[in-house]
Amino acid sequence: MDDFLLLGYLLETLDPPARKQVEAELQVNPDTRNRLIRLQAVLAPLAEDAADPDLPPNLVLRTLAHVAEHTCPKRASLPMPRSPLAWSRGSWGRADVLVAACMFLVMLALVPPLISRLWQRHDRYACANNLRKFWGGLSVYADTHSGSFPRVEETGPRAIAGIFIPMLGEAGLLDDVSIDCPNRGNRHPRKLRLADLDRLYAERRDEYNIVARHLAGHYAYSLGYSDDASGLRGLRRDSGDGLPILADRAGSQLANSDNHGGTGQNVLHVGGHVLWATIPTIGLAGDHIYLNQHLRREAGLCRTDTVLGASDARPFLD
Repeated sequence: MDDFLLLGYLLETLDPPARKQVEAELQVNPDTRNRLIRLQAVLAPLAEDAADPDLPPNLVLRTLAHVAEHTCPKRASLPMPRSPLAWSRGSWGRADVLVAACMFLVMLALVPPLISRLWQRHDRYACANNLRKFWGGLSVYADTHSGSFPRVEETGPRAIAGIFIPMLGEAGLLDDVSIDCPNRGNRHPRKLRLADLDRLYAERRDEYNIVARHLAGHYAYSLGYSDDASGLRGLRRDSGDGLPILADRAGSQLANSDNHGGTGQNVLHVGGHVLWATIPTIGLAGDHIYLNQHLRREAGLCRTDTVLGASDARPFLD
């Protein structure tokens, strides 16, 4: 098991299926338990620094009141009204009302950012859940194809990252998935046979290019990697649990995905777990998941060189 998964387990960043996978491995593998203990020892100083200090009681209310006193303008005292409806001693004074109003305004200013963050988190979870649905199809496909996931070919109509969509579709493995990131829409994959795609490529290339561009929607799939002995190879179940296989499509300049406003991307790994990443350099050894080790948007240069391409991305540039 990769140290990548063990680190995620210690930092509590894994989703429930991934945590169960790690816990099952820890129960049966002493070597994995020893590696976890070593990682835990390395992270121990960070845990000490992360401890939250004890907070005094009513800190929030007293802080808001303090802010209100310094942000609300002080008004000159006014003569008491002669009206019989004048406030009694037991009622709130004007200063109390002003302080309460300022506290309300301060809290009102805090609400929109909080709501925005909650929506962002909801969108990320919805996207991650969609990737898990894709994983269901990819996993079954690998089980029925000797451990191999859908593979991008070197040339021809099937030499595009989005080819995994019709491959899963023909196998009946695209139920209840969306090629849109859920916060941007809900498009079901186009029902297209591989033979139809081949025909478009041969007879109507312009139409083929349009179809290829939209096959995988807002997601990016593994372009595979080059092997001098056997050419372009795709990922397999035994390639390594920590290798990314599907993720939010790269943003402009191959930076964080636009699916989440440039804040990051959800990444599905060969082990079946989904992680949220705020930077694109989260492949093994810090590799860029949208570029190979030569910083080209092409297939990887070795098994651990992960490159995820948008739907019409090809493994080799002309």
